[in-house]
Amino acid sequence: MSAREAGDAVAGSESQRLMLKVCHQAYRRHLSHKEIAANLGISRFQVARLLRAALDAGYVSVNILEPERWHSGLETELEERLGLDAVIIVDGEEVDESELRSRVADAAGRFLLEQALDGAVIGISLGETMQRLVAQLPARVPGKAEVVQLIGGRGRASAEVSSITLAIDLARRFGTEPHLLFAPAVVDSAQREALLAHDDLRATFDTFARLDIAVLGIGSLTEATTSRLRYGGVIDDETHRALLRRGAVADVLSYVLTDDGTVLSSGLEDRTISIGLDDLRRTPHRIGVASGWRKSRAVRAAIASGLVNTLVTDSQIASAIISGER
Repeated sequence: MSAREAGDAVAGSESQRLMLKVCHQAYRRHLSHKEIAANLGISRFQVARLLRAALDAGYVSVNILEPERWHSGLETELEERLGLDAVIIVDGEEVDESELRSRVADAAGRFLLEQALDGAVIGISLGETMQRLVAQLPARVPGKAEVVQLIGGRGRASAEVSSITLAIDLARRFGTEPHLLFAPAVVDSAQREALLAHDDLRATFDTFARLDIAVLGIGSLTEATTSRLRYGGVIDDETHRALLRRGAVADVLSYVLTDDGTVLSSGLEDRTISIGLDDLRRTPHRIGVASGWRKSRAVRAAIASGLVNTLVTDSQIASAIISGER
């Protein structure tokens, strides 16, 4: 290492040390920028710059938690009108879709952690909101819950890895081994029979009857970008149009639903590698997680179907459902 390189390394180390000192005084001791500047002999501008740099470099993370019971009146009204066991609503005003999805995922994760999880059997579906939910959980969750993958992948390598990895990640946080479905979500009927004869897959299917909690995404078939069946290429345009003509508005775990909650015969029933309707409806806690006003109709259908008895959503969806009920 040259003298110049050695000098740069020392300078970098000193800069990092100063950054961490500023962070400690700001976030641990709760000192003002003026107080920090006086303590360290730097300007208030430098304090602000170092705090910004620490955030950008990942030394500091920000987690914004909404006040509890922000929309308690709306939650109670939905519970009573729709016969739900519980409703959790985050504020959905003036935020973009990505931030809203993160808020709902965070609320769903916190709700999950409030349940009796030691010895519980938890099933999880697939999707970006589910991924965010798992990602925000603590690295180690108290208790030993079993985790079950509720539906296979999309049939493409990246999606299959995602669905399996999601269940693995959740199980790792409980310190347990997951029950996995090493299969695409939708196959032809003959393939499904062959797959279900496999011991590993059969063992996972047997676990479905023991589920205590199912965490479920909700797709909207009336919106092209909010249903895995559509953006995942599970159904083509012709099939989609035919389902819409028959009243399809939503899907949960590839089950297609109408406004009144009827499960339509979509042609996927005998081809899907997922939990069966009877096992799902027997599950005591069926937590539907959805964000964005475009899913309002789909959420209402999922509730009407009985596949969801607990809802974690945003105020846009909740208000739209209440308006439609009046």
